[in-house]
Amino acid sequence: MPEITLDQLKEELKKDKIDDLEKFKELFKEFYKQLQKEQKDFVKYLEWAYEKSGRDADIKSILEDISGKNASDLIESLKRLGYSMQESLGEDFEKAGFRLLEQVRAGKRSDVMYGITRIFLANRQNLPDILNEAFKPYYSDELFKCFMFTFLSSVIKPKENNKEE
Repeated sequence: MPEITLDQLKEELKKDKIDDLEKFKELFKEFYKQLQKEQKDFVKYLEWAYEKSGRDADIKSILEDISGKNASDLIESLKRLGYSMQESLGEDFEKAGFRLLEQVRAGKRSDVMYGITRIFLANRQNLPDILNEAFKPYYSDELFKCFMFTFLSSVIKPKENNKEE
């Protein structure tokens, strides 16, 4: 599908009547996909600029602003990722869970990254991009903790409770 512009959407909205509702909805969905891709690319370029600028505070501020807006989406994605990996990696995360949780609480990003990466590599799996995103340095320590607590609480496979009540 060709690129959709805001002007096209505006023209569709100016019409008295929507002729084809499905086509109308598809235009908005497609535009939103384009917008998401452009934003993702923009963040990559901003990260690059941040590194090339010697970690300039103003560029970091822009990154933090954009990152904060994306944080809730990232939290939801990490939660879904964790639940989807419970079957394959849940037991491994359970074994390392308390150590990882304590390292997260202490703000030891590199240790947490190492522990999580080790679990994935030991199971011959690549670290998902969404997890890499959570470790980016422009996220505050508090956001990082939220990201990791969300992921770990969803990926750790709960033990069966055999107690009779």
